[in-house]
Amino acid sequence: MSADSPRADSTPAASFAEEALLAHIYSTVAGAQHVAVGPGDDMAVIKVHGGQFLAAKDLLVEGRHFLPTASMAQIGRKAVTRNLSDVAAMAARPVAILAACVLPRSMTQARAQELVDALSQTASHFGAPLIGGDTCLHVGNGPLTISVTVLAQPHEGVKPILRGGARAGDQLFVTGALGGSLAKDGGGHHFTFEPRLAESHALARLLGDDLHAMMDLSDGLARDGARFAQASALQAVIIAEQLPCTPACVQAHTHANAWRGALGDGEDYELLFAVAAGIHVPATIGPHNTPLTCIGSLQALSSPNDIALVCLHNHQSVDVSKLGHWHDSI
Repeated sequence: MSADSPRADSTPAASFAEEALLAHIYSTVAGAQHVAVGPGDDMAVIKVHGGQFLAAKDLLVEGRHFLPTASMAQIGRKAVTRNLSDVAAMAARPVAILAACVLPRSMTQARAQELVDALSQTASHFGAPLIGGDTCLHVGNGPLTISVTVLAQPHEGVKPILRGGARAGDQLFVTGALGGSLAKDGGGHHFTFEPRLAESHALARLLGDDLHAMMDLSDGLARDGARFAQASALQAVIIAEQLPCTPACVQAHTHANAWRGALGDGEDYELLFAVAAGIHVPATIGPHNTPLTCIGSLQALSSPNDIALVCLHNHQSVDVSKLGHWHDSI
């Protein structure tokens, strides 16, 4: 959902604004009675025979999400795991994927097979086998494009966690550490991250109804945190000094400015979640003892014109509205 190599000016071109297009989609897509959750969350939720079924789709495009130097193993893995991060955000369990690929005419049969193998092996590793899809060739020699649909089910006794259930006073937490995901050579954490499936399940079991809302972070905390707050008509207050930064983030931005990288680098694929005020949250969770860090809180809007996310650095509000990734630019 974001570029491998962000520009200094990463705001959208005037001719296209992703947020405006998303708003248009949300306003025109009407959910049927059996659609419990439609566009706007990490996954759609559909009611089927008394149960629930979840689905999501994501794209991976050469030049937007990976560089031409990336291996088929890296590309295929990321195409699957970025979708599984959406499953984690809903505290659900992946069951299957479908993949459609638009291949450059220059791609060899061997490389195409490597890509399919990477998709299939990654999907099977996470218990969500590749069950179908489609392939075609570009009319010209356009970029490699992969579309993956992931299908999921709720864990027994665990309802899907939505973005919009947060309440004023909630504590804001993130899993793991943020920033520095995109190496200058195009590699980095965005290819190797582990979807937080086990962590989200453990959080849902541990916290129950005190886990009010959750989403995954792909466009950077500054952008996604604002969306998270907007989903509940609240304001997120982030404390810059509390942000957990990866070593790569500190190296890329220097220690003093690492918090900016944590807010804006994107491609973290960590979880942002809201917990009821006063509830104890452990320092780590899951089989890998993944760190959990409180980074701020949610509060009521004082007026409808309030910004959705405020960042405090040295107790002063700083403008972070320009930080984060934009899907439509390199």
